[in-house]
Amino acid sequence: MDTASPERSEWRENGPLLLCSLIGLPASMVSLYALGQFLGPLEQSFGWSRTQASVGLSIALVISFLLMPVVGRLVDRFNARWLILSGFVLTGIALAAFSLATQSLGLWIALWCFHALGATLIGPAVWLAVVAAAFDKYRSMAIAVVLCGSGIASAFGPTSARYLIDAFGWRQAFVMLSAVWIVPAFLLACLFFFDRRLRGDDAAKAETHASVPPANIRQTYFSANFIKLALAVVASQTALSAYMIHLAPALADKGFSLTYAASIAGLAGIAAIPGKIMIGYVFDRMGKTSVSIGIMALVALACTLLALDSQSLAAALSATALLGISAGAMMAFIACLSRDLFPASIFGTVYGAMTSLSALGAAMGPLAASAVHDQTGSYALAFWLGVGIAAVSAILLASLSPQSAH
Repeated sequence: MDTASPERSEWRENGPLLLCSLIGLPASMVSLYALGQFLGPLEQSFGWSRTQASVGLSIALVISFLLMPVVGRLVDRFNARWLILSGFVLTGIALAAFSLATQSLGLWIALWCFHALGATLIGPAVWLAVVAAAFDKYRSMAIAVVLCGSGIASAFGPTSARYLIDAFGWRQAFVMLSAVWIVPAFLLACLFFFDRRLRGDDAAKAETHASVPPANIRQTYFSANFIKLALAVVASQTALSAYMIHLAPALADKGFSLTYAASIAGLAGIAAIPGKIMIGYVFDRMGKTSVSIGIMALVALACTLLALDSQSLAAALSATALLGISAGAMMAFIACLSRDLFPASIFGTVYGAMTSLSALGAAMGPLAASAVHDQTGSYALAFWLGVGIAAVSAILLASLSPQSAH
């Protein structure tokens, strides 16, 4: 007789799914974090500038931005297992195919475009749609755990690429990266990733039976909740991306050495992981208003510490940790809100759109911070603006109506 609690049974039954999602998510991001290690070898082999070597990734990010909502819609309409498996095959081939690069910049860009197609199919929206449906009591925690996969990519992507380049050369390193990161994740997905959600007509029947009308995508996009959440996502991600990218230069402006500033800034990436787990724990235990105000209060406090003309190491460390925690928390918070405020049948569509908007903010933020620094000679104004952005975002998030939840 099984005496395990329903909560424990939930973890036990869905543990393999959660594990393969945690391992699978970094596969879509490893090329992003590993590219920096290949810039030098590419420059030496082809005489490219760093800008030329990076242009393929930039174009791939634009393609991903456009494809994310489309993939989100596909997740809601089709079996996510086949999207994941086909995405792994395409991504694995694309990552290995970088080894075929020549001096042709057009070929390099084409390889990145091909990679973007495959990587989008194994992006967060696909994994989270299935994981969120599998969990009930600990849904928010499960979402947070999966999103920690991005930390795995950022932590081990550069180091694994560096080791493989040193050991095998840059061409073979691309092939080995595919073998090390894609193949194990693909095998785990084959064994454990199954999509047991209702889709299509079955989902519509289930919602009708529950006295809830089938979700209308157009109405959702124009709903007050979607617009408020979208505005908060763009605003907060624009600010957070700017601060995360410019954190080391901002600390250097305060008098820290470049090496020391980079070391301090690295703390933000580490702090993002407990930030995600924290949201997974508190999301279902506290009101969404309290959680959103809490996250934005952390952002405002970090911005205030960085805006002040202080060379205090304690202040720098505190601000860096707060930024990392709030950045990680916001990533998980967006996913949890998307699942909680909108019908489960369109989670992929909604979260895909929010992910795309996050990418838009991530693209605008660093440019905006650079412009402020160029005009004023300091990052102080950018950080003070962040206090205002945090306040506006908190108001938008706190005003979200729970009546749209399903």
